[in-house]
Amino acid sequence: MAERIWSGRSHGGNLGTALACAVARVGGRDLAYLFAIFPALWFWWRDRATRAALNDYWRTLRPGTRTWWRLPRHLWNFACTLADRVLVARAPDALRLTQTGQENVAVARRHPQGCILLSAHLGSFELAARWLAGQDQDGQSRLNLVMLDVEDPRVQAHLARAMGDRPYGVIDLRDPTNAALAIAGALSRGETCCMLGDRTAGAAAGTVTVDFLGRPARFPVGPFVVAAASGALVVPTFCCRRGWATWHCEADAPWAITLGRRADRQRDLTAAVQRWANRLAEQVRRHPWDWNNYFLFWN
Repeated sequence: MAERIWSGRSHGGNLGTALACAVARVGGRDLAYLFAIFPALWFWWRDRATRAALNDYWRTLRPGTRTWWRLPRHLWNFACTLADRVLVARAPDALRLTQTGQENVAVARRHPQGCILLSAHLGSFELAARWLAGQDQDGQSRLNLVMLDVEDPRVQAHLARAMGDRPYGVIDLRDPTNAALAIAGALSRGETCCMLGDRTAGAAAGTVTVDFLGRPARFPVGPFVVAAASGALVVPTFCCRRGWATWHCEADAPWAITLGRRADRQRDLTAAVQRWANRLAEQVRRHPWDWNNYFLFWN
C-alpha cells in the first residue's frame, strides 16, 4: 500500500501565495484570474508529485481519458480560488454567492448539543465559513473552524495582510488531546464546529477504508465519533465554484450519528463514513475541477 503524504500546508507555497494575494488586492478579480495562468503553468511544469496526484485523480474519475491538458487548468482553478479568498475578505460583494439548504444550517445551529458542518477539500470551505459568519446576525452560535494550523509562517503573514482577521475561531489539530477537549467543550455549549472529513495525516489510526469513486480510500473517523459522543448534528456542507466569479454553497439535511452496541460500533462507524464518502463522490463528479487534494489519495 502506498503511503499517503500530506504535510498539512497549502499548495502553492510562499511565492505563489504572495503573488496571488498581491494581484488580487491591486488588480481586482479579472486581472487576478488572468494572472493565475502563470503560477498554474509553473507548478504544472515543476511539481512532479502534484502531476502524479492529479493524474491519479483524473484517471480515477474519468477512466481512459487523457489527462495532460486537465492538469494546468486544474491548478489554474485552484489559483483562482486563492484569489477569491482574498477578494471576498477585502470586499464581500466581489463575488456572487448562491445558496441552497441554508435553512438546514440554521436549524442545526440551534441544536443544544451543537452542530458539525462537515465538508472536504473541495472548493473552498473557508469561503463558506466567512460567508456564514458574515450572515450570522442573530447570534445563533459561535463558529469554529477545526484545522491543522501548520501553514508556512510566511504564507500566514501574506494571508493575514491580505484577508485581515478571521471572522471565526480556530481549533488547532496539532495537539490532538487539546483539540478534542476544545471540540467537546464547544459542542457542549451549543457552538458550531466546521470539520473537514477527507484528509488523514498518513497514519492508519483513526481511519477506515471505504469505497470512493470506485477505489478504496482511507477517511478519518473523527467527525463521526465526535458527533456520536456529543449528540451534535452533522450537516454535510459544500462551497464550490459555479461559473465565472460565482460560488454556490449547499447544505444537506442534518444527520444524527448513532453507534450501536460495542460489538457493532466498527460496522456502524464504517457505514457512516461510507455514507459520507458517497455524498462527497456526488459532489466531486459535479465539481471535478474543485478537488484540492494534491497528494496520492487512494490506497
